[in-house]
Amino acid sequence: MKKDYLKSVIVLTCICLVVAILLSGVNAVTAPLIEKQASAAADAAYLEVLPGATSFEDVTGEFPETVLEMKKDVGGSGFAFKLQASSSYSQSPMSIILGIDNQGKITKMKIVNYAETKGAASDFEPLFEGKDATMTDVVAGVTYTTNAIKAAVTDAYDVFYQYADIEKSDEQKLQELFSTIMPDGADKTGAVVLTALELVGVPESITGVYAPATKIGYVITGKVGETSVAMGVNAYGKVYAIYDLDGNDLSGDSACDAVKADAESVLPSICNEDHDSIAQKMVEKGVISSKGQAQKVDFGAVSNRVVAVYKVSGGYAYVARAEGYGGVLEVCYVINQNGDIVKYATLEQHEEAELEYMNSAFGTIIDYPEYADKIVGKTTASITENDVLIAGSTFTSNATKACFKSIMDAHNIINGGAK
Repeated sequence: MKKDYLKSVIVLTCICLVVAILLSGVNAVTAPLIEKQASAAADAAYLEVLPGATSFEDVTGEFPETVLEMKKDVGGSGFAFKLQASSSYSQSPMSIILGIDNQGKITKMKIVNYAETKGAASDFEPLFEGKDATMTDVVAGVTYTTNAIKAAVTDAYDVFYQYADIEKSDEQKLQELFSTIMPDGADKTGAVVLTALELVGVPESITGVYAPATKIGYVITGKVGETSVAMGVNAYGKVYAIYDLDGNDLSGDSACDAVKADAESVLPSICNEDHDSIAQKMVEKGVISSKGQAQKVDFGAVSNRVVAVYKVSGGYAYVARAEGYGGVLEVCYVINQNGDIVKYATLEQHEEAELEYMNSAFGTIIDYPEYADKIVGKTTASITENDVLIAGSTFTSNATKACFKSIMDAHNIINGGAK
């Protein structure tokens, strides 16, 4: 009996050993095949966004948390990325496969995991094709989602330029500088998009003049010897910042004095026309009875949303601009020497699409007297951001808040920080 038991154990052990050896052999044969198939499946997604590629090799390094993987085409056609992005509408992070060719252009984008509560992946993918690192004109209806995707793609480009054998163009460098030079110039998508102005009689040292839609100032490009520079100029035509295209601050460099002077010679007529138009709107809105009552005050070389300051009866009138839901929002506060807000007017607004609904549901349209009543009578010491917001209206509230903050800053500058 005991012999039979031992015999059974030995037989079973042998069978197990044989099976283990066979399984090990099968695994040795199949594991590389499975791994190859998995790799091929992953590469298929990368090949879809980088059609000119042949096969990929991993690129490793310290990447931003949005960049999960980076692949290099061994044939040299470009790079492919796996990105992760989240917005305030995300139920889970978006997974994005992105291709960038060796010229720095986006070949294709594929959003493989999209759990947003608004919009659709197919709305965003075509917007990025053919763009470079500037991603100009990339706009979609769901702003927070667009901004989240753009942020992830920007991170991919930061990594791309570390490994790709190409240099950024001057146009790309300039576009990246815009947000540094003019941080208040961003539109509702979060991008600073400037339009080139066609001017005559411009000095030879000046190579370009650009303005954002809000016209809160200008960016002027020029040359200092062989060095290309970009200058921030406020709505008074005063240079407040100057950088080379690599982002180096040249504000203390005396070699730039001549090009600064040339830049400030370019805009007086444009600025004066704008200020004259603002004064006319102040008359139409009842802030002043005639344009002659508004004496323009030089606001100096300061970057700010305030585009005009006037000495008027009752104190100073401050006019600021920001981009709302429908376009430029322009508001005016009159503040006396004691810091009392004695008048408020909306000089320009295009918020009807957002605010007609918001008025019936939540509160007051910005152009109605009831909105001014929330502001007039307050003081610069007592008024808060909450007093200028419009319930339920995100873009318009952000614009009113931005204007309010800039006006308070300007009032402190004009009045030496008091009141």
